[in-house]
Amino acid sequence: MKIKPEETIQIQGPYGEINGILTPCIEENTAAPVLVLAHGFRGSMDGGGRAAVLAEMASECCNVIRFNFNGSQILSKQVEELEAVLAYVRIKFSAGKIFLLGRSLGGAAALVAASRSADITGLVLWAAPNDLQATFRNALGAEAYNALSAGQTLYLNDERGELTLTPDFITDFAKYDLQGILRNWRKRPLLILHGEKDETVAVDQARLTFALAGVPKKLVIINGGDHSFTNHGNKAAAEVVGWLKDRL
Repeated sequence: MKIKPEETIQIQGPYGEINGILTPCIEENTAAPVLVLAHGFRGSMDGGGRAAVLAEMASECCNVIRFNFNGSQILSKQVEELEAVLAYVRIKFSAGKIFLLGRSLGGAAALVAASRSADITGLVLWAAPNDLQATFRNALGAEAYNALSAGQTLYLNDERGELTLTPDFITDFAKYDLQGILRNWRKRPLLILHGEKDETVAVDQARLTFALAGVPKKLVIINGGDHSFTNHGNKAAAEVVGWLKDRL
């Protein structure tokens, strides 16, 4: 079947307009499911090209929506924006099942949002943490993390650009017991994807996520994979698409 052209979309969110891209399902099916992609910390809906590859591959069986959070890295605000996207999806694709995929910190947002919405059919956690404090102590470095915890504002300027983190980035974590949410995750399918050599979110977090969650669940650890699946993006995408097709 012929791949359909992508469409740019705008969704009204709690902090302004949310920009996104819809990759339509190649099948002519008004009840086709929808896969919503939430990007990670300091990321974007482009995901270094890997999100576009995943969207194209998943369009074999789903409509795919990816979007940009509006600049705030604070988890509570990202959850609110993701919930606005889900509200849009429910209106535009009222007949289809909804699957959520969250990458890294976006996985935490996806887990929280899915736990609040019984109509989410299934969840994919892509290199996602269940211990935010440990993850960001590692990602930012102990000195920077401790400075934030002490109430200081952190200014980052590196190869990924400029970013200002305020102390509420850290204090907001306390609102969410991700491991508790996982303990209560039952009956809805869960796919956990993680790189064996993830340098940001230790692979042991993925193993714990798998241990905590109820069935049905699947854990895929990709040999040699780093946090971004730099050289393993197609493999990770294929795992997602195969898992989706098994549930449709």
